[in-house]
Amino acid sequence: MNPRQQQINTLHRAAQKAVGEGQLREAHQHCLAILKLDQEFADAWFLCGVIAAHNGRVSQAVAILHKAIGLAPGNAEYLAELGKQLVALRQPKQALLTAQQAYGLKPSSLPTLNTLGTVFSHCGEHETALACFAQAAHGLNTRSSSADKLPADWRADLYFNYGASLQFSGQFQAAEDAYEKAIALLPQMYKTHSALSHLRRQTAQSNHLARLQSLRAGISGPQDQLHLGHAIAKEQEDLEQFSESLASLAWAKQGQAQRVGHTAEKDAVLFAAIRALFTPEFVASQGAFCDSPEPIFIVGMPRTGTTLVEQILSSHSQVYAAGELQDFPLQVKRMTDSPSADVVDVETFTRSVELDMATLGASYIDGTRPRTGHTTHFIDKLPLNFMYLGLIKRALPNARLICLRRDPMDTCLSNYRQLFATNFKYYHYNYDLLDCGRYYIEFDRLMRHWRETLQGSLLELQYEALVKDPEQHTKRLLAHCGLPWEDQCLSFHRQKSSVATASAVQVRQGVYTSSVNRWQRYGDAMQPLYEMLESAGCYS
Repeated sequence: MNPRQQQINTLHRAAQKAVGEGQLREAHQHCLAILKLDQEFADAWFLCGVIAAHNGRVSQAVAILHKAIGLAPGNAEYLAELGKQLVALRQPKQALLTAQQAYGLKPSSLPTLNTLGTVFSHCGEHETALACFAQAAHGLNTRSSSADKLPADWRADLYFNYGASLQFSGQFQAAEDAYEKAIALLPQMYKTHSALSHLRRQTAQSNHLARLQSLRAGISGPQDQLHLGHAIAKEQEDLEQFSESLASLAWAKQGQAQRVGHTAEKDAVLFAAIRALFTPEFVASQGAFCDSPEPIFIVGMPRTGTTLVEQILSSHSQVYAAGELQDFPLQVKRMTDSPSADVVDVETFTRSVELDMATLGASYIDGTRPRTGHTTHFIDKLPLNFMYLGLIKRALPNARLICLRRDPMDTCLSNYRQLFATNFKYYHYNYDLLDCGRYYIEFDRLMRHWRETLQGSLLELQYEALVKDPEQHTKRLLAHCGLPWEDQCLSFHRQKSSVATASAVQVRQGVYTSSVNRWQRYGDAMQPLYEMLESAGCYS
């Protein structure tokens, strides 16, 4: 080996070591030194891409990763990392195509499989994600010598991902085993404790409360507090300790509420702008549109039965459940080219009324490919799309629109109890119970507006009525969607498809009524919320 190659190899090992230890500046210097010696050393470009992503320069990372892939097109690790960064750039279609290309190379590297599983999961390909995580977890279990070299926190993260994927697919005992392996490796991985607590109903004879309470002293920030507090609150609720559960939720959300600084006033301004922009005259006005009849939009406040309706409809032979697609809000954001960092804001909606509606509709449909297009209809179950119903009606007038409604108190309590993804600003209202009420009031006003504006295009379905008489309301759903009756729609809980939402456990149980009037179990603590909602006319 010539001296130049020896120098490159030495620098390469040093760069890899520095990246592994988080010494990114040092690693970057090593990579630059390599590229001065050899501009076509693919792994130096790859490591530069990883470093750029770690530093938050995701667009730059994608460009650099493309350079690495151009030099080594058959490298699954590079493609997997590119897919991961495309997810971060909110380009799910390209991310999925890239991940599929990487998976087709049959990678065996455990980190690559874990990354691919994460990308597939983000893109809604949950069966493929599970296959990736399962292969990687099997590798941890059987290749002890090489697996032991991987950091404990990395191994714990893999077991967490594997557990979540098993949970989505309804394999709850296997999910519990995976979560326990993650906790054994990293007891301070609080999100795993939360996932485990929500996996089943806890009992006096079998629960994790003592272990959870013992971890309180070790939390290091708002995220830890949020996950641990939610886990404790869930188990206390299962044990019918309702006052203690509410107190634990309040403690859980304290730090995160202070960090995000959410204000109900900002929500009110946004909702008022939507009502003002999307008048009945605007929505009814003639113009070009996309005539696709494929989409069925299921909207509503979270935790109101949207997943239940998705599972009922997707049991039909002509319907595919595409999940909570981000495509419509992201397409609006891209086409308006509004400079704000937020996907959902007043400026974006203000600009949206000037969009070419035919292009918006067609771009949305194209963005859902290749996941959709193989059945007559697909379901987009992003609850937030209730804000976009005016735009959807203009851009996709043949789409079916369904909104779930639930008792206002139960809706607010369920939202407060839910641990939403912290990187979504849409749900920051749920850090305070009364803010949940304020948000619900705005939602209710907007739905009254859409009821007048959409003139029969929107089916509003009451959750309590659906669970009381599933057959009658399933017939209403199918009729609204123009679908013939199929008996399997009443046996939706027997589906083997993955459910990647907060309702992954509940929908496997079929229709049940135990969540109706849940709020009454919490006693006097709920009275201020009730008075707020009643005075706003939410019970009229």
